[in-house]
Order: sequence, then C-alpha cells, then structure tokens
Amino acid sequence: MTRISATVIVLMVAALSVLRTDASALSCCRKYTKGIISMTFIKGYSIQTMTRNCHIDAVIFHTYRGKNICTDPTKAWVMENIRKLREKVQVISRKHSRV
Repeated sequence: MTRISATVIVLMVAALSVLRTDASALSCCRKYTKGIISMTFIKGYSIQTMTRNCHIDAVIFHTYRGKNICTDPTKAWVMENIRKLREKVQVISRKHSRV
C-alpha cells in the first residue's frame, strides 16, 4: 500500500511539474483569446493570478506546438478543459499504481 501511495505521489508531482510554467518565463496575459481551444491541441496549463504586473486572472493553456494561450477562467469551456486534463492525470496515476 505504501509503495502504491508513493508511486501515485511521484506521478502527481511529475505531472504538475510538467504542467507548471514559471511566471517569469511567460509574459503576462493582458487579454483573453476570443475562440475556444480544442482539447486535441492542449498538453497542459498554468494559472496566472492578478499581480502588480499582471492585471487579469487567466488560465494559460500550453499547446503541443509550444504556444501559450490566455483564457478566461470564468468560461465554462475553460473549466471543462481543466477537468479533462485532470482526468488524464488520474488515469495515468491509476495505471501506474497497479504495477
């Protein structure tokens, strides 16, 4: 049981580190994209919170092509994509915890 828990924790940390992007590496989102981004293009996301330099809260989707797309966290489609990304992590975690 301890080995499974440790494996799950390691996988979650690895997944979060892949999805996390240093705020200093990105410029601030100043506006949101107007379109909806399909899950087929998204490999991860990070969250921008309002600061002195960044004047909006945003979810930044990271695409497989290396683009960062600023989205409005109040939009239902944004939260749905985040839910789907989290489900992917859980599926991977379950697969590895059975080993």
